[in-house]
Amino acid sequence: MEKVVQKKNLLPQVLELIRHSLHTIQYGYLILTVQDGYVIKMERTEKFIFSSKNKTGYIKGDIPTGQHSFQAKIIAQLQGLMYGQLIIRIEDGKVAQIEKTEKRRINEYEGTHGDGI
Repeated sequence: MEKVVQKKNLLPQVLELIRHSLHTIQYGYLILTVQDGYVIKMERTEKFIFSSKNKTGYIKGDIPTGQHSFQAKIIAQLQGLMYGQLIIRIEDGKVAQIEKTEKRRINEYEGTHGDGI
């Protein structure tokens, strides 16, 4: 098994769920919500598209145990993200898009009369 480089606040359970989802979802989304630099929630939306293209079935029994090829890229995108979301779109079992939405907390600004924004 390959060694996974991880951020200190990325829990092993989170890594396991990301890896499992990347190996099993054929069509859908993974949405990772980050607060205070920690992944606090993962939403998994999976679609099943019935077509003659899928000849292997939809249930995977032999899920690979190693790291997914995009796992390191996803971890890299989570580095430094304090508040926001990482949305991973999966099509035909492959990562098609990674979208990062970063939110910033601004506490320092005040109006001209000290009344805030």
